[in-house]
Amino acid sequence: MTTIDSHMHIGLDGFNADSIIREMDLRGIDQSWLLTWKELHPPVPELHMDLPAEPILEACDRYPERLVPFYAPDPATENLKDHFNTYLRKGFKGCGELKVCRKWDDPLIGTYLELVQQLHMALVFHMEVPSLYYIQEKEGYVQWIFERLMNDKYNGVSRYYLTRFAERTGIWKKKISRNQVQFPGILFDFEALEQRVKEFPEIRFIGHGPDFWNGIGAVRHPKYIHQKGRIAEFGIIDGLLERYDNFYCDISGTSGYNALTRDKDQSRIFLQKHAHKVLFGTDNTRFPLMQLLESMKLGREQLENILHRNASRVL
Repeated sequence: MTTIDSHMHIGLDGFNADSIIREMDLRGIDQSWLLTWKELHPPVPELHMDLPAEPILEACDRYPERLVPFYAPDPATENLKDHFNTYLRKGFKGCGELKVCRKWDDPLIGTYLELVQQLHMALVFHMEVPSLYYIQEKEGYVQWIFERLMNDKYNGVSRYYLTRFAERTGIWKKKISRNQVQFPGILFDFEALEQRVKEFPEIRFIGHGPDFWNGIGAVRHPKYIHQKGRIAEFGIIDGLLERYDNFYCDISGTSGYNALTRDKDQSRIFLQKHAHKVLFGTDNTRFPLMQLLESMKLGREQLENILHRNASRVL
């Protein structure tokens, strides 16, 4: 069965053109979309990794039948229309990954989306809520452990309890306060996103990321980066996929895998309902997504939609 990976990067987790092709061959993936990540002035540099377009061009020149180039410049780029056109002439097929610390109602995002629509491109975007990020204050193993516990280790649970402990006892409170910085979030406002989806009906919006996939359920707990537990009621992304023909999602990354494994019964219902809107993707991870989809016992047409037809359709 044909498979398209709609979310992959060069330069992330040690992947280069050759290792991507080897991974694709190993997993039976026929084609991969290669996405950039560009932000000119990231507010928390420790959370940003520049993934430029040039290595993608080189990789696609070497493997033109296997790799599809995507590019998402920062919305603050000067002469943005000329910039887009330059990369389209070089062969780029879509816009992604848009992953900047702005909100959907930002005027620069509006200008950006006008160009994306004029140029008839699909848009892959990332969503992440605002949070406090702990900066390691000096070198050392203990400092490194503390930084890990305060940030992404254990899905945010350790940060949640360490912060509560500090607030109640005063222990580490000054240390935590002194070394935390505010991460403003990435395109996290769902209400404004819906307005943009309505405003730009010719853009195929493809959602992804922790905040996006936490929206599979109606209830969230501040303890978790990636929400856990049963899904008693579907959340906002279910409604967006249902209401808008130009709204899609990809199941890549920790966020997508977590969303589909936290409650497999509900995930199966979700995939059956939205099989014409869901795209397969990995985001440089090695989660057993293919096996997970097969375990859902979807219909053959539903599975083919997710694995390749939807990706082909949005391009």
